[in-house]
Amino acid sequence: MTASEAPAAAGDAAVKTVLGEERFAAVQQAKLLVVGAGGIGCELLKNLVLTGFRDIEVVDLDTIDVSNLNRQFLFRRAHVDRPKSVVAAEAVKQFRPDAKILSHHGNVKDSQFGLEFVSKFDVVVNALDNLEARRHVNRLCLAAERPLLEAGSTGHLGQVTVIRKGETECFECQAKPSQKVYPFCTIRSTPEKPVHCLTWAKNLFDLCFGPEDESNLLADLAAEMRQFQSQEAVDGEDVGKRIFKNLFEDDIKKQARLEDLWSEARPAPAPLGFEEALTKAERTADAEDKLETQKVPSVAQDAQGFVASVAKMYSERRELIGQSSFSKDDPVSMDFVHCAANLRMQNYRIARLSRWDAQSIAGSIIPAVASTNAIVAGLEVVQLLHVLQSKGKTMRDGRARTVWVRYPEPSRKKILQPSSLQAPNPDCFVCGSRTARVAVKSLVDCKIAAFAKGCIQGQLGAVRPALYANGSCIFDPEYPEPGPDAEEEGLHPEWSLTEWGLGSGSLLQVEDEGQGWSINLVLREEPDLDEQHFPNGFKVEAGAGAGEEAAKDMAEKKRKADAEAAEVNAAKKATLDANTVAVD
Repeated sequence: MTASEAPAAAGDAAVKTVLGEERFAAVQQAKLLVVGAGGIGCELLKNLVLTGFRDIEVVDLDTIDVSNLNRQFLFRRAHVDRPKSVVAAEAVKQFRPDAKILSHHGNVKDSQFGLEFVSKFDVVVNALDNLEARRHVNRLCLAAERPLLEAGSTGHLGQVTVIRKGETECFECQAKPSQKVYPFCTIRSTPEKPVHCLTWAKNLFDLCFGPEDESNLLADLAAEMRQFQSQEAVDGEDVGKRIFKNLFEDDIKKQARLEDLWSEARPAPAPLGFEEALTKAERTADAEDKLETQKVPSVAQDAQGFVASVAKMYSERRELIGQSSFSKDDPVSMDFVHCAANLRMQNYRIARLSRWDAQSIAGSIIPAVASTNAIVAGLEVVQLLHVLQSKGKTMRDGRARTVWVRYPEPSRKKILQPSSLQAPNPDCFVCGSRTARVAVKSLVDCKIAAFAKGCIQGQLGAVRPALYANGSCIFDPEYPEPGPDAEEEGLHPEWSLTEWGLGSGSLLQVEDEGQGWSINLVLREEPDLDEQHFPNGFKVEAGAGAGEEAAKDMAEKKRKADAEAAEVNAAKKATLDANTVAVD
């Protein structure tokens, strides 16, 4: 035993004493997939290796930003711009050198992380902050029939639950509210929506004019901001222009050079100089009857408004600099945040907002709390141990629970609130539907319209199938042919499965409103598919009679409904007869 392995061995002995021989053996033999290496993921990976797990793979899309360093403790300043999954794997290997930890820098929604990939793991553990990705992993685990540990946090609130096909609710059994907590790395480096830029702008206002706060996601810019504001008799307009150049031109140039972050689908941001901004005086086409606050300003107006709001802070509120806080009802701070957010949207090619729209969503930002992430990650490991101990039992009969993390209140002093796992929702589109595997001779040559007609309708018996992939509709029966109307809806019936980003292991959802029936399809390319037996180039490998079964199910449901209706009518008639008095 080497000196570096000695602490791990000592830790194993302690864990074995607590867990017992049998459960500890299950821990060491388990093969885990961890999705996400951010706030929860860092804590989770550390907990897993210290508990004795030896075989772990981790997937994460993001790279490390300076703003991550104050709450994602596996990362250091030297790691900035490196992939989170890679650095996290390297860091936890130091806790357990003998562990096999494989990292993947990529999007879990990519085809390489499809069903075949997920199926090789015993358990999948989520540490994601993106709703669409969580839905995608949920569907993959249901299709692969692998238990999923699902977790999330929102400020001081958190949740951990266990999902297993046919035994518990899946992630989508209950409707989820719109996501109002936004990943720090998205806000800081790769904004995709206006709300990401508004969050950034609010943090910028607090950084420039509020008290010092190390948790501010722009805290690494504090020294630069102080340098701009260091002169005693500083000119506010000059400060505004210097901040403008630093944030919307110089910093954006640095971001654009991080080539790994950008692709054709997500192009690099475009720097914007102040003088250049003043030339962009055109406004978007707005209805003439709108109020001025409901119209989107020009880039020039945003640039001028940003500098003017900084100047006003210095000319009218100098004594409050260092003590101010953002309020959406304060005109000056709202001017600053609205203009700063719109300028950042211009950098990242995001449609800019009117002041009305910006003000309406400016109060929806909840910061991540490191202690909540730590609690949630610890609870995930506890529930994982229950899952490994559940052989021969259903999840709901075992010790696994949904556990809520809540901020203590006078009426509720407990931080943790466990509850029993719930049964699947029979109406859930995802886990309430069937799953089939479909072999396709050529994903490149197979057009989505031909697939819908030949496979979904022809072999599975659907009537009006709509096809979805990664949360987006890729075929609508209303637009079966290519043309302007289809393109306006973002549909291309002439595209191949490959052009839609589908590959072997990809998950395709089908919904048939005509039958009230849905199914999940797992695609697999089979170049040697026998054309004589499968002339259309498709073969349903499992659930081949799914369409017929669905029709039978619908007929059975209708028969039962008709029978129940007949019983109700008979009862009503009997009651009416019993209360009827004959009148001569």
